[in-house]
Amino acid sequence: MPAVEAWFLGGPADGRLAPVEVGEAGELPQVVLLLQTGFYIGAEDHPRPPVEHRYVRDRVQDSPPVYRYAGPADDG
Repeated sequence: MPAVEAWFLGGPADGRLAPVEVGEAGELPQVVLLLQTGFYIGAEDHPRPPVEHRYVRDRVQDSPPVYRYAGPADDG
């Protein structure tokens, strides 16, 4: 599917420009879930469980599209 570059503001992806896939009709999703995984060097010998972070599309800013951090996805 084609993608559009969007800004991500707040949370772990703050200030990043990243591609977001568009739907069949060319529309952007209202919510994007980003998965964060990784090792924490020196703290533990094994990776932490992955955490999904929720970003919601900001309708005010549209060029480029902006997604604002809305917290971890498991917070409801």
